[in-house]
Amino acid sequence: MKFTVSLVAKSSARLGSLSEFTRIPEAVLETPLLLLHTRGAAVPHLSYDLMQMVSTENHILQMPLVTLVDHTKNVKAFGKGIAEFAGLKEYLNYVSVQDSGTTTPEGYHEKNSISLWTRGGRKLIDPQTYITCIEALKPDMFQAIVDGDTTSNSSVKRVRRSVDDTVKFAGICADLKEKSEVLKDTPMLACITGGYNIKERLRCITELKGLGVAGYVLEGFHTNGESATNLSWEELEPVLTETLGSLPDNLPRAFHGPVTPIILLKLVSKGIDIFDATFPWLVAERAGALIFPNTLPKGKAPITETLPSVKSPALIAQNERDGSLGNENNKDELVDRVFEINLKDKLYFNDTRPLVEDCSCYCCRKYSRSYVHHLSATSELQGPILLMMHNLHHYINFFRSIHLAIREDQLQALHSTLEQFVTSRRSGKLDD
Repeated sequence: MKFTVSLVAKSSARLGSLSEFTRIPEAVLETPLLLLHTRGAAVPHLSYDLMQMVSTENHILQMPLVTLVDHTKNVKAFGKGIAEFAGLKEYLNYVSVQDSGTTTPEGYHEKNSISLWTRGGRKLIDPQTYITCIEALKPDMFQAIVDGDTTSNSSVKRVRRSVDDTVKFAGICADLKEKSEVLKDTPMLACITGGYNIKERLRCITELKGLGVAGYVLEGFHTNGESATNLSWEELEPVLTETLGSLPDNLPRAFHGPVTPIILLKLVSKGIDIFDATFPWLVAERAGALIFPNTLPKGKAPITETLPSVKSPALIAQNERDGSLGNENNKDELVDRVFEINLKDKLYFNDTRPLVEDCSCYCCRKYSRSYVHHLSATSELQGPILLMMHNLHHYINFFRSIHLAIREDQLQALHSTLEQFVTSRRSGKLDD
């Protein structure tokens, strides 16, 4: 795999490309890159044909091992790798360790192994077993095994251990990869851990030097799932700045997890190159449709939409302390839904508009909010299918706008548009 940086903006945002993959050498993917999130080697709720209706472009599929580990024996017996096994051989694929869209339970890693929480329960995976699984899957790119089980609340001792284990695991994976006839030429991304401790993150970078990795994944800032949507930029930014400043410029940097669009733009502005599509999936799972402005402003007002139930994170935190969100009826209010509309809300019972005006996705061209509300309220299977088609289409277009914004030095304008949208929604000043 070859990574090329073609443009670095004043903000440190980068335009580049990934190319020269062994299996599909003609594929060239622009960065910032959106990995299409999968579970069990399939984009959630979308068949192959439906996925083609969303996008026919080149994409890399993110395939979390935690959703595939129970099937590696079958894939190995098949002998042609996970891409062909899943009928997705025209897509490149990248195997990550955990599912960044699903919360990973904390505190279960052991000295020489990590825990994967599968449908069949907890499985302990050591580096040797991990590489055996990767050999069976034959991905186009993979992440080294990692202990990223840290947050802003982790102790210094826990953070230090995460770095020690991650460096040890990466070294073993690199050695086994070099000895493997299957993986010898497969790009491996090493992981930078250390929680929110700058000193430990820099130590991790120093100790990983010399492994000949193809890129880096910034781990240990959250425990995946909803924890990634609640990241504090004030806590994250100084650690991220120091960490990125110590990484080589000629290798790609990845950041996994369903971060919000505003945090994603800030990560792009710092020089992160690879993200995943777990955010649109999480929104679809809770019957939400993405409506945030996903294009550069062109002299017209951005999307205007509001929901009475939207609460600011500060108010949510205060209510949690007061105990006013301690029952099941208030469970949904713990999620900040400022970037979406909730199609289970009776507000949309008679709403004949599309999910987003002027959206060209299949759902918005064919169906109304009222119909999707009916599907969501009655738990019809078509509901999450249509929402996933819309959300993924919306998010892919968002990344197109990010590329354009970097190229035209308009990333701050795109960020300001999003900030204005969020501020207006929180204040309830936008009309339906």
